[in-house]
This record gives sequence, structure tokens and C-alpha cells, in this order.
Amino acid sequence: MGEKTRHATGGRLAALDGLRGIAAVVVLLHHAMYTNADFPGAPGGGTAPTGSPMWWISYTPLKLFTAGVESVIVFFVLSGLVVTLPVIRKRGFDWIAYFPRRAVRLLVPVMASVLLAAVWVMAIPQVSTQPKGTWLSNSSTPNFGWEYIVKAWDLLGGDGQINNPLWSLRWELVFSLALPIFAVLALAVRKWWIGGLLAACALTYLGVHAGSGELQYLPAFFVGAVLAVRLDAVRNVADRINSHWYRHPLWAALTIGSLLLLIAPWLVGPNVGDLTEVEPILKGMVPLAAAGLVVVVLGWKPLRALFETRPVQFSGTISFSLYLVHVPILIFSTYLFADQPWFVGPFLFGIPVAVLVAVGFTWLIEKRSHLWSKSVGAWASERYRTWFGREEEQTAEAGHEDRTREVAQRSA
Repeated sequence: MGEKTRHATGGRLAALDGLRGIAAVVVLLHHAMYTNADFPGAPGGGTAPTGSPMWWISYTPLKLFTAGVESVIVFFVLSGLVVTLPVIRKRGFDWIAYFPRRAVRLLVPVMASVLLAAVWVMAIPQVSTQPKGTWLSNSSTPNFGWEYIVKAWDLLGGDGQINNPLWSLRWELVFSLALPIFAVLALAVRKWWIGGLLAACALTYLGVHAGSGELQYLPAFFVGAVLAVRLDAVRNVADRINSHWYRHPLWAALTIGSLLLLIAPWLVGPNVGDLTEVEPILKGMVPLAAAGLVVVVLGWKPLRALFETRPVQFSGTISFSLYLVHVPILIFSTYLFADQPWFVGPFLFGIPVAVLVAVGFTWLIEKRSHLWSKSVGAWASERYRTWFGREEEQTAEAGHEDRTREVAQRSA
């Protein structure tokens, strides 16, 4: 999530940074709405009468503005594409540099965000007046202790109680560690990419059905990896489409179709959960919808130009930081304005503060972590080459000594 597309591809895919930025804004709105226990889809079983504002926001195409979970899948597909692309484009990809570089790139901002989250948690008592089981009650930390920091730093087996979005960073880290496997599999289905995408959707369906996080989320990274392998073909098809008169209607249809598929479970209505197979099937198609959005953002020139504008690019620049810092601020804001209408805290105060903090976090932490990651990767690669070179030299010297000794023995 933290990788900027322009760094990986020399600026040719800058529009995807804009897509990442828009997705981060949607996640921000999503969590702001979660502070209201009546928001449909929120933990605790929020409901909305038909025709009410909450119903319109949740069960019509307006859901696109608060489709937070679906936007995280967009993040995963983008990460799969961007992180895989250098592997398949560069001969002799430096794996020795990659692993420490990626770890620093992810973990330094995560650890800093946890410390910042602890400050927000300690700033005001977090004793929820909402019923037990709501998102605000579950995400509040009334009895904070230092152990919460340690558990949040442990992405693979810990607990992100004080910074809710860290659940998704676990899957980012797992994908990063397993990148060689994802790259090999994506290359293996280069010619059968349709089958690869369908298999990813099938695995996602099984993950949703069985409640397995691994199957529910990791296939989205594979979809992104397949896009990386097929990127030249995607560009070629886009160029052919753009040479015909029907290009704009076709791209518009693909865009609308991808957006509607992304939120399809919500469009079925509030009773979709009663349809045993429909909801898992529709959720299984979400990675494919995210891939469709990536393709249209790259291929449709007017849309690509929109996503490359300065405001949208700015949202992409701060997207990773905004994702990491916003939830503790929204929760703090909700408690700070507890005696005001519910929207005052998260929307009128929390969102502006989260954006400002994200700007500072990007400059102070994220950009520096990117530089540090490069330095650590270069250091690891150099140390490995030095060590490996010495091993080869010692082996060569030992072999030379053995041959000299053998010659001397024969002469004697």
C-alpha cells in the first residue's frame, strides 16, 4: 500500500496513485460513518428504514462514497500490481535488497502510527455509551496499557486494537514475504490469465464462505500480480479501443460496470445476508471489479487525466499515511464532541484533522521511511555481495592450494 506507482514504473502509471488516493478517502468516510451505530454494515448490526438517508447512502450507488472494505480490496490489487511489476521487468531482480527494503517501508510507518495512536487514545477517556458490539465500542480502549503498543507492532500475530486499519497491513506483509510465489504463479498463468482471475474469484468466494482471511484477501494481490504480467497487453488493447469512435461509450460502460460490481452485495439490498450463496458470490467478484477499475483508469484517457490532476494526486501522495492515522483521530473526535450531534466530531472535526496529520506524517515519517528502506536494501545487498565474494575467493584459494599440493605430491 505504501509503494508509489510512479517510483516503480517511472511515472507511467501515475493515475493509479490517484486511484489509491480516492480509495483512501472512501475508507476515511467509511470509518467516519461507522461511528454511528445505525450505519448499515457496521459491527453491531446497524439498520436503516427503507427510504431513510442511511438507506440511500448504503443500498444505492451512493454506497461508492463509503465502500471502505471494497476500497481496501482496491488497495490490495494495486499493491499486487506495483510490487510485482519490478520483479518481472528487471533482469536479475535484487531479492537480497528487496526483503529488508520492503520491511522497512511497511514497518516504520506502522510503528510510528501506533505510537501516534497511543497519544490519541490517552488524550481522552474512551468509555463508549453505545451498546457492546458496535464498531465504536469495539475500537475504543478504555484501559490503555503499553502492551497495546507491542501487540499492534506485531502485524503477523498481534492485535491492532488501538489502530484498527492495521488488520489489512497484516495481509500486505504476508504478500510481501510471499512475493516470489505470487510472481511465479502470475507468470505461470500469463497465457491463461482469464483462468487465473476466475480462480482468484473462486478462492475469494471460498474465503468469504468459510470466514478465512487468507483466502478472502490474498487472491486480490494475485489479481494485481496478473495485471502486472499482462500490463503490456492491457495497454495494447486500450490503444486499439482508443482508436475507434465507440471508445468513450465502451470505457464508460466498463467503468460503470466495475463500480457497480464493486458494491454489488449492497445493491441487492439489506436482506442479501438471507440469500445463502448470493453474498459470498458477489463478494468473490470484488477483486475482479477492482481490476476493472485499474484497467479503465489506465486506458480511458479522460479518466486517466482526471486521476493525474493535482488534487487527486495529492490524495494519492498522502493516502498511505491517511490510512494509517485516521481511525484513532476519528474515535478521539467522537468522544471529544460526545454531547454534540453524532456527525460533528468525526466529520466536521475529525476528517480535517486526519488530513492535516496525514500531511505531516507523510513528510516526517513516510518519505523518510522510503529513503531509509532504500539505504537498508542497498546495505544488505552490498553486505551479501561482499560476504559472497569472500566465500568465492576463499573457495578459489582453497581449490588452488589443493591443486598445488596435488602437483607437488605427484612431482615427489
